[in-house]
Amino acid sequence: MKINRETTFIFLERFMKHSNYFKWVRILLIIGIIIAYSFLSRKISPLKISNLGLTDTIYHNFDTIYITPKPKPKPIASLTIEELWDYYVTNPCYLPLIKDTALWEKGKRVGFEYEDLFNDSLSEGHKYSNRYLVGDFNVLDQKGRNRKIQEIYPKLELLKEFDSIPDDIVLKMDSIHFGTAAYDSLIREINIRVPNISNVLINFLEKVWNYKMLAVTRDYSINGNNLYAAGQTIVMCEACEDTLIMIGRFATSSKRINIGNRYMADGSTEEYYFEHLPTGNTRSYYAGLNTMSSKHWESARSYDIFDIIRDAELGGGHNRIVKYRDKVELPNLLSIKPTSDYPNAMNGNGIHEVALSYVSRGMLGTSNSIGCLRVSDFASKFLRWWVPQDCKLFIAYSETCLHKEIKYKGAIEDYLPFKTEKEGNDFRNWINTYKPDYAKLLQIDKDGDYRNGYIIDGYYNLQDEYNEYLKQKDSLKNQNGIFKN
Repeated sequence: MKINRETTFIFLERFMKHSNYFKWVRILLIIGIIIAYSFLSRKISPLKISNLGLTDTIYHNFDTIYITPKPKPKPIASLTIEELWDYYVTNPCYLPLIKDTALWEKGKRVGFEYEDLFNDSLSEGHKYSNRYLVGDFNVLDQKGRNRKIQEIYPKLELLKEFDSIPDDIVLKMDSIHFGTAAYDSLIREINIRVPNISNVLINFLEKVWNYKMLAVTRDYSINGNNLYAAGQTIVMCEACEDTLIMIGRFATSSKRINIGNRYMADGSTEEYYFEHLPTGNTRSYYAGLNTMSSKHWESARSYDIFDIIRDAELGGGHNRIVKYRDKVELPNLLSIKPTSDYPNAMNGNGIHEVALSYVSRGMLGTSNSIGCLRVSDFASKFLRWWVPQDCKLFIAYSETCLHKEIKYKGAIEDYLPFKTEKEGNDFRNWINTYKPDYAKLLQIDKDGDYRNGYIIDGYYNLQDEYNEYLKQKDSLKNQNGIFKN
């Protein structure tokens, strides 16, 4: 029988009404029951509630539920180097704080402090002054294992820009595809429910969010018959009260290629490319600390009043377009400027969309550029929108973990999801038939190279659905074969 306050006093009421005992006997019995209730109510037992933190515990008695809160995060200044390495595994935003000489240029600063993460040019207390970027160029972990690539796209409901927007609208913005009836309905809803900022939200959807692709997810980077460990990312971070928050991360490619000139017999010169990693004597190529000094634009999108307003909100930006050698456009270039502590670092690099034919999108996550940091189309547009003027960029890597070609036995096809051109085209036809929105985003035609990075990314994101389709197709084929027999 469960004893609580209500049942105790019901019992007392009935006893007082119907008992024929002497008054003093009733008094003694009442006192005894009260003492018993008091004793039982002090008995505390734990409850298990699934949505609590790992260190939260709930205790209860008959009157009150007590929650012992989980401890506050350990102050960043007190974290040991081992603890920082542990944090880094799941959240690379902690990488700049790791004071390990293997990560930084010899003779330069070894690691940074929490206060160093903040923007120096934006006013104190500015909404975006706590934003910073991390260039995490390690493709191997501390044990020498391939880290693999797993992009993490930002969640709109976690961004400051949408704090004042109704949650249900933000969730729809995050998930509804451009060009559908649901998208048209969302636009109408935005115009009705948040008319004061509807143009700003629609501009974001049309200029940025509608370019969202499938996140790059792959074990290796592949170029021809060469296989490479993958893991290089640009990480978007916010420093918040002794906690570093990873907003998202995009696959990137750092420097591996240099351009040389070969003098021909007829006196002319010919360019050629050769491998030249920023290691050893050229370790100074990338500065440990940089700022994003200029935010450029691209020809694929118009630059209008709402983009001007957005740039002003973030402290700067313009509509100028940068071209490599005045020929090849570098879309949404964010200029990287090394700080004065790194006088030997390359001044003139940036972050931009993969634009040069010899820098394959299939190599994102692995060193493969001539200097700039390459990202996908969507990543370049989102970073251009999210990064504040003079946002800090910390670049750290161990020279032994920067680049790794995988030596394999057998054929390169053993590491590919498709073994033949037919298998690749089968997937191309499937995604164009059943996932046309994704096919469009990934620019996947109905036929083409089965080693193409776009279809490999598409497969790794949709492999469960595609494999189930193949399974059902084989099952139907077998059934038809049985019926024919």
